[in-house]
Amino acid sequence: MSEAVGTASAPAAIGRSAEFWGYVMWGLAGIAIAIPEFAAIFRVGPWPTISATIGHLADQHDWVRLIVVFVIVVVAYYAVGQLRGDPEVPRIVAGKQLTANGRVTTDLAAVRYVNMEVYLLLAAASYIVGMAFAITDRRMNPDSYLGAYVLYGLIALMWVIVPSVLALFRREVPFPTLFRTIGYLERRAHPVAAVLLALLVILLLHLAFYPWPGVLN
Repeated sequence: MSEAVGTASAPAAIGRSAEFWGYVMWGLAGIAIAIPEFAAIFRVGPWPTISATIGHLADQHDWVRLIVVFVIVVVAYYAVGQLRGDPEVPRIVAGKQLTANGRVTTDLAAVRYVNMEVYLLLAAASYIVGMAFAITDRRMNPDSYLGAYVLYGLIALMWVIVPSVLALFRREVPFPTLFRTIGYLERRAHPVAAVLLALLVILLLHLAFYPWPGVLN
């Protein structure tokens, strides 16, 4: 169940709306994930994909696959409620209070926005550092996954983990969650949002059952 609990939308940052920053931030994350995946599909480069990286980690620790499936189920559970409502306003989904940017918090009335420009700069810096480290590491050692761990780890940290923890302490960052961003996109270009959701589902299945669908070939 999803219920709107207010009309206050997230404030702008650097003169741009939360919707804009959602497209920018998740677009950057999508580039870091999609380019290696497509490069692997068409065999045009040795870049470590996020699926191969998780598969490599799962080969060393069996419990990793359980965590991946657990995260996918939890994400899907909350995603349905977020996609059904207005992406601009706070909501209650499955009994949890969600900020205007779609993150679980303990008190909507007390939510404050952090130094948004600073957070955007920190996220951008971490992205650049992660990309540079991953490229350098792969060139120095084609079989290494260290660069991939750093890059995807920084994206998970700055795009998901830190914003989620801040929201629990009633602080919010300037960009919405992935599914709130898709909700914005659905209002502007429904077919594009539908295609992105389909690709996201395929990616999640690929992560959960890696190396599917390669095992079918």
